[in-house]
Amino acid sequence: MLLAALTVGGLTLTACVSTPAASRAHRQRDGGHSTTTQSTVASTTTTRAKASTTSTSTTTTTTTAPVPAATVAPTTLPIGFSTTYTAPAPAPPALAQPTAAHPLTILEIGDSLGEDLGNGMGDVLGSDPLVHVIADAVGDSGLARPDYYNWPLHLQQELAQFHPGAVVVMLGGDDGQSFIDAGRYVQFGTSLWHMVYSERVGDLMNEATRAGAHVFWVGMPIMGQQYLSDEMALENQVFAQQAAIHPGVTYFSSWNLFTNSAGQYAQYLPDSSGQLVMMRDPDGVHLTGAGWDRLANAIVVPMEQAFGVKLVG
Repeated sequence: MLLAALTVGGLTLTACVSTPAASRAHRQRDGGHSTTTQSTVASTTTTRAKASTTSTSTTTTTTTAPVPAATVAPTTLPIGFSTTYTAPAPAPPALAQPTAAHPLTILEIGDSLGEDLGNGMGDVLGSDPLVHVIADAVGDSGLARPDYYNWPLHLQQELAQFHPGAVVVMLGGDDGQSFIDAGRYVQFGTSLWHMVYSERVGDLMNEATRAGAHVFWVGMPIMGQQYLSDEMALENQVFAQQAAIHPGVTYFSSWNLFTNSAGQYAQYLPDSSGQLVMMRDPDGVHLTGAGWDRLANAIVVPMEQAFGVKLVG
């Protein structure tokens, strides 16, 4: 926790602001699953080291977000987020059908669940000659704490460097927390939170589409603990609402991919052969190798429909 002091009308208020929720959404890899945050994929998938531009911690994606005790949460809006409502950007240009000579570059970003998706996209699309996947999700990141990891700033840099035709986003696992925005204490789940978080989601969408990239936003999955599922459901509402009003942005719900026939959370689900396989990690948050492949396979056809191109050669 960080203590942020705000002065309002001569009164000093102290608010507790969470660090990225590594204790709730951390990586627990066992059974041979990878502990790294980058996909090990075929030659057409690119991974890279994280840029060292964050302000309050190192940029390695460990299970905790170290914040010096003396650090105080920012009371001004970090670079990248607008302070007022920003209208949706125009739709990006239509994508040309990718070829082996001119593959579609897909930049995949997000948090530790986004890392899982990046692993799956590497498995499913890594050898596809029509697609070049750049998996660059960062564990413990999100939109609630840009002082820890500023996604608008990093996305701006990556758009300029890689010029992707599409951006796949999966984040929110660490955003179920209150935060400080422009000197205001924003309590998670309130109407103010909905407004501010919607603005931040919309800003990220606009940033990508203004650069000419189509956006495919993958919602958070159901969680093993009910309170986490409730938080993710609130965030998913925001993602879907913002995608609906931003041209060139498509929302994909991952929720039902990880539920049983009764609509409940399921750690084990049948694979393509009908055999029960563990799809979710014991933490009830992350995906196993089978789980991230399940998700990546599920988004291929919806991405083709959203982008208007064939992705599997």
